Amino acid sequence: MKKNFLHAKSATLFLCGTLFFLLFFGPILNKAEVMLIFLLGLSTKIIVHKKIKRYFLIFLACLLVPLFFIFLAYFLGLLEASDKRTLTAIALHVGIVAFLALYAIESLEEMMSLHQAAFTEVVGALNTYIIFGLIYGEIYAMIAYFQKDAFSITEKIYAAAIHHSPIYDSWPYIYFSFVTQTTLGFGDITPISHLAQVLTISQGIFGQFYIAIVLAYLLHNYIVKSQEK
Repeated sequence: MKKNFLHAKSATLFLCGTLFFLLFFGPILNKAEVMLIFLLGLSTKIIVHKKIKRYFLIFLACLLVPLFFIFLAYFLGLLEASDKRTLTAIALHVGIVAFLALYAIESLEEMMSLHQAAFTEVVGALNTYIIFGLIYGEIYAMIAYFQKDAFSITEKIYAAAIHHSPIYDSWPYIYFSFVTQTTLGFGDITPISHLAQVLTISQGIFGQFYIAIVLAYLLHNYIVKSQEK
């Protein structure tokens, strides 16, 4: 039991380290490198929880379904793209975001069902919070790709991007995502389209709701455990 706990703790810490590494060095890495590093960090948690087959099938489904529909739309003439490479990047983008969303929701449900408040649970809650921020950022990038005027971005932030296509460099939108989720609101990136504004509002609500509910839940579990001792 203790050995399993140590493994779970190590995997949680490794994932946390991976997430912070990407937050610090994400702007200087290309999209493929970011995804590979992130999936590597995520895989340790999946392996420890012995859910390799299940998550592999989910991951495969999340990749294949958008690939199928995007290429179907392309061949039917419903979707235009300069080349198939862009379509593939979009499909992979959608698939990975869908997989991360399912993983984050399940992680949150699992954390809320454990009724514990140890160090591992606190770090796990932080990991889930960061993953939700990344998910929103990637969704914003998708919106920016299909709606060119969805966001107003200052010239310096736009110029600093490695690639001006949101599909290949979503860092400005990930930055905006965490500024929104933490309700800082610097104003250097502003949602313009209705869809972008609605998602921004939903993320602001989610960020406050998550901190309030999760912290209260962890504190309650800590008090209950302390009283039992």
